[in-house]
Amino acid sequence: MPQEGDSANGRLKFLLDSNVVIAVEPFSGELEENIDLGVRFLRLANEQRHLLCVAPATRDDLLEGKDASRRRQRIAELGKFHQLAEAPITSDLTSRAGTSVPGSNDERDLRLLAEVESGAVTYLVTDDARLRRRAARAGLGDRALSLADAVTILAGFEPTELTPPPRVSTVPCYAIDPEDKIFEGLRSDYPEFDEWFAKVRQQSDTRRCFVIEEDGAYAALGLLKFEGDCEYSIAGPVVKMSTFKVSEDHSGVKYGELLLKAILHSLTTTESASLYVEVLPSHPEVLDFLAAFGFVDQGYQSARGEHVLTKSLRPPPDGGGVSDLEYHVIFGPPALLCRQRIFAVPIEPRWHDQLFPEQAPPSQSAQLALFGKTGEQTHPWGNALRKAYLCNAATNQVAAGDVLLFYLSRGRRFSAVGIVEEVLRSTEPDEVMRFVGRRTVYSASEITEMARRARGVLAIRFRQDRFLEPPITLTDMKLAGALRSWPQSITRLREEGMPWMRDLLVG
Repeated sequence: MPQEGDSANGRLKFLLDSNVVIAVEPFSGELEENIDLGVRFLRLANEQRHLLCVAPATRDDLLEGKDASRRRQRIAELGKFHQLAEAPITSDLTSRAGTSVPGSNDERDLRLLAEVESGAVTYLVTDDARLRRRAARAGLGDRALSLADAVTILAGFEPTELTPPPRVSTVPCYAIDPEDKIFEGLRSDYPEFDEWFAKVRQQSDTRRCFVIEEDGAYAALGLLKFEGDCEYSIAGPVVKMSTFKVSEDHSGVKYGELLLKAILHSLTTTESASLYVEVLPSHPEVLDFLAAFGFVDQGYQSARGEHVLTKSLRPPPDGGGVSDLEYHVIFGPPALLCRQRIFAVPIEPRWHDQLFPEQAPPSQSAQLALFGKTGEQTHPWGNALRKAYLCNAATNQVAAGDVLLFYLSRGRRFSAVGIVEEVLRSTEPDEVMRFVGRRTVYSASEITEMARRARGVLAIRFRQDRFLEPPITLTDMKLAGALRSWPQSITRLREEGMPWMRDLLVG
């Protein structure tokens, strides 16, 4: 259970599912598949002094093991971790997560969710995708992590631990290696894959291929086909995303966002009206991921029984009757209505260059090239579409759907544009870290120090929309009446300059 002083010290509490306990503890010399991730997670958690917990439900799950000696060892290993008391399963949680047969594996999963719901822990760590989906249905999706996601969060609190992510490159289809490991899952899903892919490699003129390479293999791969029209009733010209695949060895959301970011960026220079993709129902994680970026299930099914998801690339000028944030999600990036407030946000160069590596000075080798430039690299969060900004500003005006213009004192310019998803003000470090954990560039000690100040931390989760080319200068802002001076803190743009700014961002 939470320990006195945990919050003040920024200590997170991780509840380990039985599959994570097993992953980090070899039995009779047998190494589990995820042991490398598990060992790294344990090391980072211990070095950063976070609390690793197990619940009675985890113990009961391990007791189900059929091998008596293995079962005894697993139970003994639980003694290494903090033991939680049983949390009650409320009727409200059951209504959201669903009922379970007493004594079943489903009920043990529900008991784990009850620990999260009760506040006993910050995160549940599980490699059970079904349990994470159940957590999402119960409104606890942000607090249920895969082992890879947990490592990403902890590595993010120790920037020196991170290695540069791979770049997204465009390559001719004929240059793709069909024997790469990333295709193994596709062959399992599609028996005719090899015959289909042989045709794809011969159709480079009508296709575009994006790859993320790491250690000589593909970490992620995306294939586009420019079709003009298609068999579904989708506004044309259409582009089919015939493949969108992240390797199982690199299953963190960051690579998926990095790949999607490059694909959407490439389509801004085309006349395409719609992007669509067919996804097998056996991959709900892909369906959920794409839905978060405006892909809509149109109710069609392919001949293989795949869901057909579409994303409109031509936003209506009247907004389509949705909120400013919904408009961006459905039609962007880039896509803004700017009916709400616009804020100038000052950001230190070191944070700016990590959040927005495309804008970093080339001499710093901080930019990650979306299309294969050499000698440039950054941390993973800089290339995600969803990011976080933290400060100690006093304002309480910022709300979902507001637009952020990030001001970089170096060059006295505004170029990075974002739209607010959610805002949190808190004096509790663990609450802030939970809120921004997958998107942060801040260390745990920095977040803890910020939280100690009287106003606490203002944490803003936002989506990157675009970069202004050319950037807006501070002089431009002053001449337009949008600002009187350089922003020392988050500053709302003056009404006098709003029409000019809206024309720039919407027009």
